[in-house]
Amino acid sequence: MVMKTQVLIIGGGFAGVATAQKLEKQGIKTILVDKKDYFEVTYAVLRDVAAPEKNDGKTRQYYKNILNGIFLQSAVKELQVTTALLENGDTVEFDKVVIASGSRYPSLPLAKSLEATELLARDKELKSHNNKLLSATQVLIIGGGVVGVELAGEIAYAIPKAKVTLAHNTSTLLDGFKEKAQMKALKQLTDLGVSVEFNTLYKEINNTYTDESSGQSISPDVAYVAIGTRPNNEFLQENFSHILNAKGLIEVDSNLVVMGQQNFYAIGDIADVGEAKLGYLALEQGKYLGKALVKTFKGKSTKAYKRNPFMALVPTGQKTGVVQLPFMVSTWKGLVNMKQKDLFISKTYNEFAK
Repeated sequence: MVMKTQVLIIGGGFAGVATAQKLEKQGIKTILVDKKDYFEVTYAVLRDVAAPEKNDGKTRQYYKNILNGIFLQSAVKELQVTTALLENGDTVEFDKVVIASGSRYPSLPLAKSLEATELLARDKELKSHNNKLLSATQVLIIGGGVVGVELAGEIAYAIPKAKVTLAHNTSTLLDGFKEKAQMKALKQLTDLGVSVEFNTLYKEINNTYTDESSGQSISPDVAYVAIGTRPNNEFLQENFSHILNAKGLIEVDSNLVVMGQQNFYAIGDIADVGEAKLGYLALEQGKYLGKALVKTFKGKSTKAYKRNPFMALVPTGQKTGVVQLPFMVSTWKGLVNMKQKDLFISKTYNEFAK
């Protein structure tokens, strides 16, 4: 089947859905393609793993219940300048394309599933992780970035009988954060009973993890490796590898137009936008681009995307967390509870409905 649309959106994460909704509400026709049949508030998933009853199934919704435009459950097999061949055999002809294909965690599929393309399968997958944790007495988490810190806190709070070890390969947690934020996060985790190890390099052989630095070994019941993401750019390799930088990200200009491809746009984790790879920023990029494309279709000029300074709210369990703003670091409950209430699930879906 051949389908035509004004804007093809590749990827149904925060950025892709936000763009689609803004365009449809202004009468611009869209087709959004994603291999999953559901949207997932990814920054709420780690609580789904440790304490699924808290989010009560609200983290995920079917795209058909969110999107105002057309949704196709498939993936792009080959992209051309004005057409896309999908893995299901369909072809989509478009005027403009928004590449919002995101990234994945090769070593931590619980954060973003590599296999569960159906909502019910994803629920079952996360429930399986929870069941393993409930019977575990020892849990090892490798990687002390945002995901590792959040995961350690969620498990330690929800399943206090489990001994949680968080191992990181540098001398501080949350690399790139302010020192005060790093120290606050460390204290909050240790107060929950998490054992934090620094300057480690664990390697696994037959379910035993050995630190190459100290020789110390651990045989956990459950182990998670929360290190590194990989951009979803495979469908670009054949015809558009030239738009990718050394990190595999798409190079864009100040208006989020792909360099050298005037009808291509890129946002979210796949794009080198110049700001942190965070869900709320991807959503902001999508909102901006939706408005900008409406103006472009009307022949009007658009203002450049205004990059946001780094801000983050990192939960460490269900009651505590660290907030880093450009001008301060805080653990004040009034700020932390802004996210702890429901991990911004309601806020996210409300943004899509605007």
